Amino acid sequence: MEEIEVGNKKRKPIVAALLSIITPGLGQVYNGQLKKGIIFYFVIFLLFVFKGLTGLQYQFYGMLGLLVIGIAFYLFIAGEALFAALKIKEIILQPYNKWYYYFLIVIISIGVNIITEDIMKREVLGIKAYKIPSGAMIPTLLIGDHIIVDLKHYRNDSPKKGDIIVFKYPEDEKKDFIKRVVGVPEDKIEIKDKEVFINGEKLIENYIVHHDQHIKPKEYEPRDNTGPIIVPPDSLFVMGDNRDQSYDSRYWGYVDKKQIRGKALYIYWSKKTDRIGMTIK
Repeated sequence: MEEIEVGNKKRKPIVAALLSIITPGLGQVYNGQLKKGIIFYFVIFLLFVFKGLTGLQYQFYGMLGLLVIGIAFYLFIAGEALFAALKIKEIILQPYNKWYYYFLIVIISIGVNIITEDIMKREVLGIKAYKIPSGAMIPTLLIGDHIIVDLKHYRNDSPKKGDIIVFKYPEDEKKDFIKRVVGVPEDKIEIKDKEVFINGEKLIENYIVHHDQHIKPKEYEPRDNTGPIIVPPDSLFVMGDNRDQSYDSRYWGYVDKKQIRGKALYIYWSKKTDRIGMTIK
């Protein structure tokens, strides 16, 4: 059994503060305040979990608020450890007051955070953040926009025309694409000189752009003239809003409903600040 050391063991304030910055509460453990250290650690851990549960980190002001609260609490914990160490004249050293125990606590803390983050990334919470890499959805989504996707939205519902969805690219399911739903099962779709017709009626699309006024014949490529085609059961016909620069169902066919990842909800970060918080529609 390891003996408890007793004596004039003063604590070093800088060491206490640094330990609490490395791992919240570790400075308190160093000062012999085990219960306080555990409480401080779990407060920070619960803030970390709360961030994941609410998805606040995917909203600009939510992320900013969490950052301010986190930094403030970290500074408070470090400051508390520093001033407590200054007041301590001597402590009764416990078995855990060894450098290798401090090191073990740091490793365990990192492991817990990694596991928790991994659980959240496995989409247990039903949301996922994406960054838009191309201009295929301009003007609705710009290159570099960061968006939130609801992965649970279609568990008990089917995509509707006009929905903007993320799905596994049919020709390489390791990649995720984002497009707008244009046709649902049994729809008859025809594109004539860039205009889309659904079941014989022209589709009104106020959200699209065309950068090339030249009309390409169907024999050359399907960009401006396609169909008529009938959307098969359990499938979707999708297109990008930047019609002349989108690689979509006109080229590679339909999206199977099993390939759908989720529905795009809102923009949480953009180079254009007026787009932050914008609902995607």
